[in-house]
Formats: sequence, structure tokens, C-alpha cells
Amino acid sequence: MRLINLVPTIAATWPAAAHRDIGPFLVPDGAGGGQRVSAARLGDPMATDATEAQIDTTIDALAEGGQPPLFMLLDHQTGLDARLAARGFVMRDPTCAMIAPCQRIAAAPPPITCFAIWPPLAIQTEIWASGGVGSSRLAVMARATGPKTSFLGRTQDRPAGTAFAAIHGDIAMLHALEILPAHRRRGLASAMMRAAADWALGHGAATFSLLVTQQNEPALGLYASLGFTAVGQYHYRAKTV
Repeated sequence: MRLINLVPTIAATWPAAAHRDIGPFLVPDGAGGGQRVSAARLGDPMATDATEAQIDTTIDALAEGGQPPLFMLLDHQTGLDARLAARGFVMRDPTCAMIAPCQRIAAAPPPITCFAIWPPLAIQTEIWASGGVGSSRLAVMARATGPKTSFLGRTQDRPAGTAFAAIHGDIAMLHALEILPAHRRRGLASAMMRAAADWALGHGAATFSLLVTQQNEPALGLYASLGFTAVGQYHYRAKTV
């Protein structure tokens, strides 16, 4: 599997409020839900480039929607990446896509450690908020239409973590994993990941996937230790106006 194969899963499990086709680009309405649902991208994941005029039209469309000039580029889209770099667009948040077979990592959590809950509880929204995941990103979760759930993680008899997962086809994707700082490095993230894969397996998924920034070395180490492998990278190009 390659990152290209995960693009439909990313779009379905973390959906924009709406989108428009502008030439070869897909221009979403992010509704404040962050870069992943706000960045323009080539509608055909196999495409690698666009013309200068098409880029101009897309920037205008983003501005008309009240969104900054922001593009998401897959690792093979080097032609478009070079054009945007030449225009002064700065690279932002290189991100690694990782996958693992659900069967390999799935495990039922220890008693009272992790619960699948939908809709999320108030304490989960508080945990997410502490990590910068606010109401606009909660709205993204609510928009996902396939099988989905949140997870509440507990340690030392206290709520300590939360995450969201959804399924598209036979691929599940984890989003917004957040562990409160005081409860990190105690194995909770690992237990929640295994519980999420167990949930996904029970709902028909064969592959478990996630996205993590390359700067997040602790998370990269955790995911590798669980058996995840990288299948590609993407990044953003942004320009301050």
C-alpha cells in the first residue's frame, strides 16, 4: 500500500465541510477544522503538477472562501511542490502516513482502561481542548459518515486520554490521539492504540492507519514499536499574505 491509497480514507474519516473542484484542484471548506481539511490539493492523487494559471485560480478560490493560500502535497507531487516553493510558499508540517494490519496490533484493553464511546463525553472534549483540539475539529469528527467512535483512556482510576477513529472501506484511521501530560509514558497510548485496532477489526477493517508529523519523534517510536510501517509522506506549502 502507498500513501495514494490512503487519500480516500483521509478524506472520508476526517472530512471537510464541503469542497469545490477548481480545475485540477480540490478546494475544501475547512470551517476552521485545521490544515488537513483546509488545504487545496490535486483532485487526482496520481497527478504531480499544475499550471501557473491553475495555481493562481486556486489561490483566488481559497481567498474567496476566506481561507489562506495553503496546499497539501503528496511525496511524489514534486512538480507542483517546486512551483509553489518558487512562489515563496514555505514547507510546513512534513507528515508520515503509517499502516499496520489490524490483526497484528489488536488487543482488548485491560479492565477499565479504554472504552469506545460515541458521542464523546464532556471529559473527552476537555482532554482534547487541552491539546488544542477544539470545537471545529470535533465538528470534523461529527461529519464522518462511516463507522466511527471515540475512545476514552483511563489510568490510575482517572480519565487520561482520548482519540477518534473511523473506517472507510476496509481501512481504519486514527485521529486526534491525546494523552494528558501527567499520564504519559505509562503505556496508555499503546493500550488505546491496540483497543482502537480491536474495535476496527470488529467493524470490518483489515488495515489500521494513522498520520503523524515527522517532528513527533516519541509518537513515531511508539507506532514503530507496535508494528506500524511508513507508506509515504505529505506536507503543506503555505504563504503568509
